[in-house]
Amino acid sequence: MEYRFQYGRRELALDIDPRRVKALLKPRDVSEVDDVRAAVETALAAPIGSRPLDELLEGKSSALIVTVNHTRPSPAPLLRPILDLCDRRQVTPTVCIANGCHALMTPEQIEKHLGADITNRCRVVQHDAQDRDACALLGKTSRGTDILVNRIVMEHDLVIGAGIIEPSYLCGWSGGRKLMMPGLAYQTSVDNNHYYLTHPDTRIGRLHGNPLSDDAAEFSKACPYHFICYSLSGPNDEIAKVVAGDPYVAHEKACEESAEIYTVNAVRAPIIISSSGGHPYDRNLVQGKKAIVPAADLIEEGGSIILLAECPEGLGAEETFIRWLREKSPDEVVRDVMKRELFNLGAHGANILARPIVNSKAQVILVTCDAVADALQESYVRAVTDLEEAWQMANERCGRDVGVVILEKARRLICR
Repeated sequence: MEYRFQYGRRELALDIDPRRVKALLKPRDVSEVDDVRAAVETALAAPIGSRPLDELLEGKSSALIVTVNHTRPSPAPLLRPILDLCDRRQVTPTVCIANGCHALMTPEQIEKHLGADITNRCRVVQHDAQDRDACALLGKTSRGTDILVNRIVMEHDLVIGAGIIEPSYLCGWSGGRKLMMPGLAYQTSVDNNHYYLTHPDTRIGRLHGNPLSDDAAEFSKACPYHFICYSLSGPNDEIAKVVAGDPYVAHEKACEESAEIYTVNAVRAPIIISSSGGHPYDRNLVQGKKAIVPAADLIEEGGSIILLAECPEGLGAEETFIRWLREKSPDEVVRDVMKRELFNLGAHGANILARPIVNSKAQVILVTCDAVADALQESYVRAVTDLEEAWQMANERCGRDVGVVILEKARRLICR
């Protein structure tokens, strides 16, 4: 039987005996909102845990709308009704793209992401995590993270967050607190917060009792942050619902509803085939590697994980990432990432790929583009450019009759 997998902007096909497929795990289908503008306007007028946005804007002179970069679906449908309310209240809006530690976007990328109508309508700026002068120190969290945040949040009367809600292996869920940390945080603060990726309680779908999320919440609550408007993202990036209101109360309600879409029953197998969901979620290896998170939970001892990530934009990571992949063994990576003085996002990227090799004695096979496959030839990840080749490698290692679990849109799956 032919199974098809999202890969970049296309699909890859693989013939698998269906008797071997123990489970095909994927998000639940949802109904798309018929009229997004109407849904946004209704949410802004009847928010959760907050007065309506129109009332919050009354008497204000400026508003900062903090939103996501192009590694996420465009927030433009959410931004337009917010900008209309700003116009009605004669409030000057500024849109700030919360890049976190992602590379800065080009003007062309910004216009494509937000739309020319928005970029021509108001000032658009973006956060640079390397720019210390742009950040203000507002104290420390109880875990020692400096609250170094882009000072732009203190230069406006109202701060509004807009983006999407989806599961995240960092804070448990995207949105809410994550828009401030790591979205608008200085790099050293991000590294300190993200060190808690090494903690066993940091898990996808866990908002509370997740040390990384709890630390991000402390960071966020120290910052001016008044209102959010978020779309509940469906498995195909469709808008399933719009939620607005208090940055924490409304966000938590949205997370509960998102869990109903992305939670699946865990099924373990010797071979896991995992796709992040294609473009834009495999535009580079930093994004594409996230599909290994549920696969690592489900792989049996000595098994093979086939990770599909085209990565047309390359590795997308800092120098530490590729250096650790090439120069350290998986055991050394898993050991050294626990040393706070060595931890950074690049080290984490190497660790997330090393963990199943160390913890489950698994083989990690990456199906990717030529450039990334070449870059990883000296690494502990087996990188190939052909899915059939990866499949044969997994069968040779595990056996040609063993069970297989297929993960679709794996970067968002919560396995229970």
